[in-house]
Amino acid sequence: MSRRLLIVDDEKNIRTTLSRSLSDPETTVDSVMSAEEALERLVLYSYDLVLLDLKLTGMSGLDLIEKLSEMDIPAKIVVISAHGTIDTAVKCLKAGALDFIEKPFSPDEIRSCVAKYI
Repeated sequence: MSRRLLIVDDEKNIRTTLSRSLSDPETTVDSVMSAEEALERLVLYSYDLVLLDLKLTGMSGLDLIEKLSEMDIPAKIVVISAHGTIDTAVKCLKAGALDFIEKPFSPDEIRSCVAKYI
């Protein structure tokens, strides 16, 4: 079984850490640094799960979730953020995210979360 993940985060070390933590022989991990790049990818490719930072340059993670919904592009999304508030988490979940994980997180936490949804 082959799985495909997309990581959307403007911090290079987060993208690198997540890619290393989640890559395995059955999992292809792509990463981009903006919601705009993520939108381009999600229009072209199907991903099993998207790990999406909330605070991005340009379009925010929440904006991307809402845009995907408007465009009827199905995507399983887990929001990852260092700027999480209960209000923000609720907004993301109402907009269609499956989960909200606060940074910093451990590799085991993120692997467990990914395993829950794919």
